Amino acid sequence: MRRKGMLCLLGLALVCGGWSVFAQEEEAAGWLDRFAAGGDLRVRQVYFDGIPIVADPPGVTRGGDNHFFRIRTRLWGQYTHDDQVHARVRLVNEFRLIDKPVGAARSRDWDFPSETLVDQLYLDWRGLADGLFDLRVGRQDLIYGTGKLLLDGTPKDGSRTIYFDAVKLTYRPAAETSLDVVGIYNQPDAQLAVGKDRERDIVGLARGNNDMTESGGVLYLRSQVTPELPAEAYYIYKEESDWRTIDGTFMPRRAVHTVGGRIMPVVGPVRGNFELAGQWGDITAMDEHSSRDQTGMMFDGLLKWQPEPDQMAVFGLGYYYLSGDDPETGKDEGWNPLWARWPQYSELYVYAFDAEGAGRWSNVSLPYLSLTAKPHDRVQVKALAGYLSAPEKNGPGTGSERGWLYTLLTELQLGKNLLLAQDQLKGHLLLEVVEPGDYYKVTDTAYFARWELLYSF
Repeated sequence: MRRKGMLCLLGLALVCGGWSVFAQEEEAAGWLDRFAAGGDLRVRQVYFDGIPIVADPPGVTRGGDNHFFRIRTRLWGQYTHDDQVHARVRLVNEFRLIDKPVGAARSRDWDFPSETLVDQLYLDWRGLADGLFDLRVGRQDLIYGTGKLLLDGTPKDGSRTIYFDAVKLTYRPAAETSLDVVGIYNQPDAQLAVGKDRERDIVGLARGNNDMTESGGVLYLRSQVTPELPAEAYYIYKEESDWRTIDGTFMPRRAVHTVGGRIMPVVGPVRGNFELAGQWGDITAMDEHSSRDQTGMMFDGLLKWQPEPDQMAVFGLGYYYLSGDDPETGKDEGWNPLWARWPQYSELYVYAFDAEGAGRWSNVSLPYLSLTAKPHDRVQVKALAGYLSAPEKNGPGTGSERGWLYTLLTELQLGKNLLLAQDQLKGHLLLEVVEPGDYYKVTDTAYFARWELLYSF
């Protein structure tokens, strides 16, 4: 009842707000010009094998050899009433053709035609109170910074959706400064969906219906008062409700506070990104008679050097750190990735967390070198080489070496105005390799390969 009540209130707010605005329209002439629509079609072929996981007995994720196609379609429409009022809706459908592993139970969730769901549905009020405030209410995407804390609200369905059911108020006291105040309430399975034959978990940490709700609030301050040193600061509260795993085990409630900041200095041909955050909170059992403290730390740093402004090569030196849980203490010192359970630095390595929680980045140290080059106006190449290790030796192996990571991404601009005005066709080819170390007992080379075509109109 609580879920349905939240959805009813959200729908009522959108309908009433929209009706009060539209009712003021006295002239019908030209109203069709206020509508816009579009969509996209994405086709992916994915192959991976040998990705190690922390499991007992030690093994590799999802049976090892995986091969499948993903076909996603999206259609959107929007209405712009005036400079202040804007409404948008987007529908998404994704089905998969799974070749390996043969007979995978999870394939039933993705059989054609699968389900169609609303992945965006929001109403904007812009420039309120003489331009000081913007308000967005409804299902929306939220991406902050480089996405290390807040990017994906629905990690269990991959990149089909990333939405949040949220309210966002933006305060702009000056052109160079803004403060976002956000409230989030994400439920464990997709609401506003048609054609659901099974409840698909899109939020939780484990496979199966676990009924974990993720809710919380965000204060996010941005400042560009000094153009050579843009800065951001934030406070994020997240609550993960207690839930039940697929085998019936009850998991505790988590309440996490995160405070941090980010600076992006610019010094001649060198640009930087430095983000530091700390966490504290508690993990409470369902009977509320026992609890333990949670702490954590995250650092994300990158220096990029472009020798000449017109040179199509950018060199990077970076370091990523997430604290791990020390098994010898009564606390949980492992970093909680909040709403950042997405591939981050590696499409391959995100699968390595399957046994710990889908995309649950934690206990990671990653120094790396990167290169971005543009050999042609329509071709961009990104390469990364890094050394993955674990700050805490809590894996199935004897050491802390997670392994060497290598990634190569080639992005292609294949054409524009092909069938319709302003349409475009893009593609990419991604190859990744990990050479696992002694953090694991399975040390065979892991591979990941993917090609994609994306047509948008």
